Amino acid sequence: MYGPDYERRSGRNEDDPSHRSPSHRDRDRILYSESFRRLGGVTQVALGRPELVLHNRLTHSLKVEQVGLSIVSKLSHGGGAEGFDHSAIAAACLAHDLGHPPFGHAAEAELNALLTCESHRNSARPYAQRVASPCTKCKLEDGFEGNAQSFRILTRLATHRGADSPGLDLTYRSLRAVTKYPWLRGENALKPRKWGAYDCDAEVLFTVTGQDPGRSYAEQPVQQSLDAQVMDWADDISYAVHDIEDFYRSGHIPLADYKPKSETLKRFLEYASKPEALGELEPEIISAFENLLTFMPKTAYAGTDEDHAVLDMVRSTMLTQFIDSTTLEQGVLRRDEVQDKLNALVKQLIWFHVIDGPRLASIQIGQQRIVRELFEVLAPVALTAYRVDDGDHPDDQLVRRLPYNLRVYIDRTRANSGPTYKLRECVYRGLADFISSLSDEDAYYQHSVLVGRPSHRHL
Repeated sequence: MYGPDYERRSGRNEDDPSHRSPSHRDRDRILYSESFRRLGGVTQVALGRPELVLHNRLTHSLKVEQVGLSIVSKLSHGGGAEGFDHSAIAAACLAHDLGHPPFGHAAEAELNALLTCESHRNSARPYAQRVASPCTKCKLEDGFEGNAQSFRILTRLATHRGADSPGLDLTYRSLRAVTKYPWLRGENALKPRKWGAYDCDAEVLFTVTGQDPGRSYAEQPVQQSLDAQVMDWADDISYAVHDIEDFYRSGHIPLADYKPKSETLKRFLEYASKPEALGELEPEIISAFENLLTFMPKTAYAGTDEDHAVLDMVRSTMLTQFIDSTTLEQGVLRRDEVQDKLNALVKQLIWFHVIDGPRLASIQIGQQRIVRELFEVLAPVALTAYRVDDGDHPDDQLVRRLPYNLRVYIDRTRANSGPTYKLRECVYRGLADFISSLSDEDAYYQHSVLVGRPSHRHL
């Protein structure tokens, strides 16, 4: 009934008594996974006041799913839905952020810095060079990246049928849908800071995307699947719309100050026009942004019914505008050029007022320190427990004293990394898996315990 796209890596393709399609079952496995539930404790960008109930990674993912399916509904109007798999897209939208560590991008950058040496941090070598001549200074030259971690969770770390199951054992169709960056680190010169899998998971990525392991990505560039293109655009839309809403409500983004020819607008456009941001902005993009501002709130957020009504209109206007601008041409998703650039400009509001602002910067310094100290405290203990320098069997007594999930992740890496990793690399990858699997609160708690500080939680 279903073709090769719907096969599973385990080979288990049994019929479902509830008559769900294979990709529908994939979506449900993700929804019920512990990895998805964890996202409720991971901040989107930063915490606000408790009464505001800002988006976290879980609510963001649910809304990405809604936007993704709305894109498909729009494109399928009047027919032409043959290229889409609604459930695979829903699965990808729910799963796209599974690999984000606690504290978001700040921790992602810190973990990557901890694993890579200074020479290769911003100048990654291609996969074949890393395998042939490993760097002696990098702990893991394939680093850390949230999308690669999501792929690893789905294919290695999460469990569906116990330890013998390859992750959640999703279909190839759903795994392609969640693969936003179908290449390894250092393989795509156009996007050097993004990659879709680690070296220890390269074989799985090659199988999922149909790449020849003996050829580089440059020799056989693989494009996102149509399902992944929908997920990617839905993520961009949701990020812009919902974060703008959150940070207006929390007082971080003063939308009421964005009046025509205002000093606030002028400073923002100067910031967004810098080469390290978006570069020079075309007049039509500025015009589209100024038109969007006419729908924005005219006063600071006070929680009134009028405020909520205005936010509802802003949200609806932006979602409709971005979704309706999407077209399908010869099996490829097309983003309207002006709307795509407008979306990027709207996201710059978050960078200008929040991410590059002093309040969040101070918080992130502390959060990065927590991640760094967790790594620096646990790494020597784990390396000793697994007798990395002796080349002998692990010290079972010391291994038992490690956090349970850390042991699980190290052992799974040892069992599945093939010749790419030696024991030392397995320990470091397992440690990165462990730290990135924590919620924000768990990270604070683990850190307080390991550095000997009081905690409100009990053993």
